Amino acid sequence: MSDDKTPDGFYADEAPKQAVSEVPEDPSGKKLRWAFRKVDATLLFVLFLSNVLNSMDRANLGLSKVAGLEEDTGMKGSDFNVVASIMYPSYLVFMLPSNLALRKFGARIWLSLITVVWGVINMCMAFAKNRTDFIICRLFLGAAEAGATPGALMLIALWYPRQMVTSRVALFYSAFAAGAVIGGPIASGIMKIDNPRFLHWEWIFFIEGLATAGFGLLMFLLLSDYPESSWLFRRDEKLLLKQRMDEDQAEGGHRAVNKRRLLVHAVDPLVYAQALILFCANFGVNTILTFSAIIVNKLGYSPSASQAMQAAPGICGFVGILVSRYYPKVFKNHYFSSLFCSSWLVIGSIILLATTNNGARIFALCLLSFGAFGNVAIGPGWLMSNVGGPTRSAFGGAINVICGGLGGLCTSYIYRNKDAPRYMFGHGMNLFAALLSIVVATLAYGIIRYRNKRKETHPIDISHLSADDQIDLENDHPDFRYVE
Repeated sequence: MSDDKTPDGFYADEAPKQAVSEVPEDPSGKKLRWAFRKVDATLLFVLFLSNVLNSMDRANLGLSKVAGLEEDTGMKGSDFNVVASIMYPSYLVFMLPSNLALRKFGARIWLSLITVVWGVINMCMAFAKNRTDFIICRLFLGAAEAGATPGALMLIALWYPRQMVTSRVALFYSAFAAGAVIGGPIASGIMKIDNPRFLHWEWIFFIEGLATAGFGLLMFLLLSDYPESSWLFRRDEKLLLKQRMDEDQAEGGHRAVNKRRLLVHAVDPLVYAQALILFCANFGVNTILTFSAIIVNKLGYSPSASQAMQAAPGICGFVGILVSRYYPKVFKNHYFSSLFCSSWLVIGSIILLATTNNGARIFALCLLSFGAFGNVAIGPGWLMSNVGGPTRSAFGGAINVICGGLGGLCTSYIYRNKDAPRYMFGHGMNLFAALLSIVVATLAYGIIRYRNKRKETHPIDISHLSADDQIDLENDHPDFRYVE
């Protein structure tokens, strides 16, 4: 195994060696730009579709509840909330083992394998007969999905130079909203299957799980850990891509994680303040993915109509996450961008709490989705924009994923059967999360302004340090400035 690491701190198996003397001339850069467009159309598109299926597989539990899952399996009280939440503990526990396997086997093999596995687990839920069966399946589902996002991010880091990674990661995350757009209508269509082999909700699990498992096999054929090992690219394209990634490595993208700096970052309140933005945003995101069809159904709409109408807030979330990449340019910083997203969450939650009009409630879910998915991009983007090196990147990324998972875990319990149809507790918790997001964003902004001002007025002397030690200072380097 190589001693190098990817820009996100992942170990990578040694890439196949190719002579670079044959790299074609490309003075205008057109050939390289075309090669990266081809990467977008192949690798990134495959990862995007994988994340769409991930989103759909997470949402199908709520869609199946609308189709009669609770009544058919004898669930009562908070049983459904337990089933919805139980995947997150195993998701968090198996994140480290899955990452270790990811580094050992490579992203291509591991991503394909776990995609097939979680598809099969979803198919198994079609045969679940009670709460216990679902708990077992959901525990295994969380373990299987633990390596999906880190694996995709690792592949993106191996195929794109650092300055191109952020925009591709944003597109990758937009797949969660895209899954919400199409998941409901697809479930509504599946419910029209009239076959005694399965109940309507069982068909949802079986068909969507089968599609995911089949796509996992296709991923093995289409993905490659490195540009130079892909059969989808011509030799000249491979050489151009490899040369650019070698340049990126020479620019410092592959420095090792510093364990001493890791302890410094572990007690930095700024990391946690920025990661909590994603924690708060995931209240709204998981409300849309898991509970929006249930909320609409309790407004008096039929199961199939409730599932189809999930597309409306899904579309708003998809638009929200796509346009959020422009907010820092419009508002001139990430702080006001986050406040803008959180304001939609506050407005949507207040409307849900204040009105009983069905149209207004559905409109409020759209506002909630627009703001939540926007903050899903802004929060992690702000955190990773304040990364001064690979150690900060590795720790910040891990804390961000953990906070996101905890947000999903908490949301699983806020929409309870006994609160239907108003769901005042759930909407109130979304309002609390939106206000908390404003508080932690303000805290992060204050810390950043203080540190940047102190760097100007009290710069530290690093003249006695070696070049490597100066680089290892990361965020504490006197030339480093935090992004507001």
